[in-house]
Amino acid sequence: MELSDPRALRDALRRHGVRAATSLGQRFLVDRAVLAAIVDAAELGADDDVLEVGPGPGVLTRVLAERARTVTAVEVDPRMVRVLADTLSAHPNAHVVQADALAVDLFAVGPAPTRIVANLPYQITSPLVMRFLGDPRRPPLVVVLVQEEVARRMVAKEGAAGERGFLSIFVESFCDPRIVRRVPPRAFRPPPKVRSAVVAMRTHRRPAFAPLAPEPFLRLVSDCFRHRRKQLRSALGHEAAVSRDRAAAALESAGIDPRRRPEELALAEWVALANSLGIPES
Repeated sequence: MELSDPRALRDALRRHGVRAATSLGQRFLVDRAVLAAIVDAAELGADDDVLEVGPGPGVLTRVLAERARTVTAVEVDPRMVRVLADTLSAHPNAHVVQADALAVDLFAVGPAPTRIVANLPYQITSPLVMRFLGDPRRPPLVVVLVQEEVARRMVAKEGAAGERGFLSIFVESFCDPRIVRRVPPRAFRPPPKVRSAVVAMRTHRRPAFAPLAPEPFLRLVSDCFRHRRKQLRSALGHEAAVSRDRAAAALESAGIDPRRRPEELALAEWVALANSLGIPES
């Protein structure tokens, strides 16, 4: 059974009386070239233990199981769990966990992952990526298929107007991201209305802002980006609750023009600003 064949996928779903639930962001990949690109980007070996989120009927899961030692697939939809029992029957190294990926400890549902590989539901992409990267147990390599607009935000550097945001800083803090491949809507069943992209993230052992404490550093960045159109001297005074005089002094100490906007700052400048504001260390 070749699930990347749209007819085989349709037949597998029909056997169980199941259709894709767009409310759960279920878009099933049926493009073999894209599947190959994802697996190649993950650099899988026989000793790898893979964590997958949102396997759906197992199109990607089956390919991962052929390369890796184990695959732990976390699926929230009980209908798809029943389908997976069928489609993964020939792959005993693939284990399905029925759970909400935003509620469960993803790093404890199976073997400690050496890779995370997933076709992510569009509506929960950002919180999942943050869970993957922000955990100290993050694996060396994370490969995800996401909406192209989100992919551009994930890799956006300083000055990328309209794309650089909190997610950009978060991702850059924990990994080196790159867009591997753009993916057209026709690669999915049902096809979405937008393009997608494969993003590979080679993670850092320590976040780039270390030794600063993660929570207050990231909260500072997040607070400023809530007022991304304001100049930094003003943005710091809103959610971040930094007085105008203190903001001016911190920006001057960090060598940052107070008229600049959050999207214009490089990661190193955010670290300098955090240090000037007295963000504590871990």
